[in-house]
Amino acid sequence: MTRCTRLLLLLAWLPGPALAADDGASRLLDMLRQAHGGARWHAVGALLADGRESSAGLDGPWQSVVDLRSGRYRAQARNALFATAEGADASGHWRQDDSGLLHPLDSGEAKTAAIGEDWLRRYGFMSDAGAVAYRRLPDAEEAGRRYRRLEATPAGGRALVLWIDPASHRVDRAVWRRSFVTVTRRFADYRAVGGLQLPYRIATSAVTVTGANDGESVDTVTGYRVLGTGAVVDTRRPDNRVTDVAMAGGARAAVTRMRVEGGMVLVDVAIDGGAPMPFILDTGGHAILTSDAARKLGLKTQGEGVSAGSGPGSMRTAYARVGDTALGAAHVRDLVYLVMPYPYSFYERGEGKAPIAGLLGLEIFERFAVSFDYDKGQLRLQPYDQGAAPPQPDGDALALSFTDDMPLVAATQDGHRGVFGIDTGNSGYLLTFPQWAEREGIAARYAAGAPLPTGGVGGLFTAHIAHARSFTLGRQRVAPLVAMLTRGDAGATGNPSEAGNIGQDILARFNVHFDYRRQQMVLTSRAKPPAWHYGMAGFRAAKQAGQPDRYQVIDVTPGGPAQLAGLRRNDAIMAVNGRQAATLGLGELRDLTSHLPEGTAVTLTLADGRVLEMRARDLAAK
Repeated sequence: MTRCTRLLLLLAWLPGPALAADDGASRLLDMLRQAHGGARWHAVGALLADGRESSAGLDGPWQSVVDLRSGRYRAQARNALFATAEGADASGHWRQDDSGLLHPLDSGEAKTAAIGEDWLRRYGFMSDAGAVAYRRLPDAEEAGRRYRRLEATPAGGRALVLWIDPASHRVDRAVWRRSFVTVTRRFADYRAVGGLQLPYRIATSAVTVTGANDGESVDTVTGYRVLGTGAVVDTRRPDNRVTDVAMAGGARAAVTRMRVEGGMVLVDVAIDGGAPMPFILDTGGHAILTSDAARKLGLKTQGEGVSAGSGPGSMRTAYARVGDTALGAAHVRDLVYLVMPYPYSFYERGEGKAPIAGLLGLEIFERFAVSFDYDKGQLRLQPYDQGAAPPQPDGDALALSFTDDMPLVAATQDGHRGVFGIDTGNSGYLLTFPQWAEREGIAARYAAGAPLPTGGVGGLFTAHIAHARSFTLGRQRVAPLVAMLTRGDAGATGNPSEAGNIGQDILARFNVHFDYRRQQMVLTSRAKPPAWHYGMAGFRAAKQAGQPDRYQVIDVTPGGPAQLAGLRRNDAIMAVNGRQAATLGLGELRDLTSHLPEGTAVTLTLADGRVLEMRARDLAAK
């Protein structure tokens, strides 16, 4: 799952040799340099700025420092609820999310994107700043105004397009691609500072491949400090020690119940000392409360933003602070949650069962080493920075890296190596992203597979499933395995910089240990390896608010058992295998109708009196 646009960073400049611009770009580049201060930049060693940042309806102080000689930087902001920061030091690039702690940005995609973003932050176009290829692009119009455009590609990085105001010859905006979003950073309110022309308003927005806007963040500068070449500035990352975790009774680890429903990993979480409520534990997400849960808890929300994730759309967000979040003996103080209006069908679990209250993600994995013990149905949390480092279990250790906030690993599908997200919140199949599959020449076979509806925060879309010929994760060969080919316009589940997304269909075959401090995931064998099946009835259904006694059919797979038995879209299912729909949550419905041995009998009782009998079939098999 992707989040609101990250912290904005200022421009700076770093001298060095460059590639010559082509003839069409040379004059434009010269005018651009003169308009921003020209040779005066040669005497600058560092640039500091103070101001305020406004994002997602929250506002607070913001500071930035860029060392022009090394290219290292740090930008940080704080609002009424949380602090964020981002930077680069001797160890690489890093980010402190609203989770309160930081993690590296060290994947291949993160490093490639950082080259261009660092070049822009250094004000690289001001002189011969590194090896850069320039190309003049056709002019563009927006809102009746014409802009000149210059494409700049730093060596090893990705192209950025500079939109230049023809009247002032200054940069109006820069546009570039990062992962599955296109970033636009606009610069305005230029003022003279020591002979330099610097922007006092910087607004950054991100649009996903689906066209969904992931929000805008605005930095308003109140003052710059321009330091000379001998200046010493501090660009160190913040201390990353965990200080907000307490273990009841001095416990060294917390062990709490874990259960899997329809592929969803649910753990019990107590909010502010209340009764435990089920949460999904999601390496691909953040701390989130459903709007329904936040209302029942009486929490006051602040801010207003948007979040884009799997699927073509986005969802509104707000924030709330929770005084105490407890998973067994582990307590986290003052955690900030996103509050999102998830639909009734997402959180309802049937009569007599507590609804899903939300998700826990990065916030937990940055504070604890986390072990999923599927054999015992237990989750084990071992806090960082409380005595000795959590021990590492014996097993197959895989290195983790990060482009954003989801851990990534290298794996091999059908003989092709790629980078896959590790997403414990993915309750479905292995996702295969179409851009990677096209590049590797395996897309056509999956595209010819059975159509199946899927989706998440961004809504539903149709994907296709087929059996993977092979899949290797670390030293583990996973079989049988069905892979789902997503679409290029499916948001985070159509990410052009990754090969796919690994969820419970693979992870639940092992006991899994996550240690973000060591940047490792360890797979260990289960006491009794589970049998894996792919028979299904072939339909998708959801409950509607106000009708908890039935499931409304959303989609029926063409040629599947359900369609052949007569099930139609908009039919209402009152019972499955004799179990009343009122007692079934969505996870239980999935367990009764999918991942079944072929030939398993499934009986649906409909509101119109029909009783449909069918036998599960592996639709992905050829």
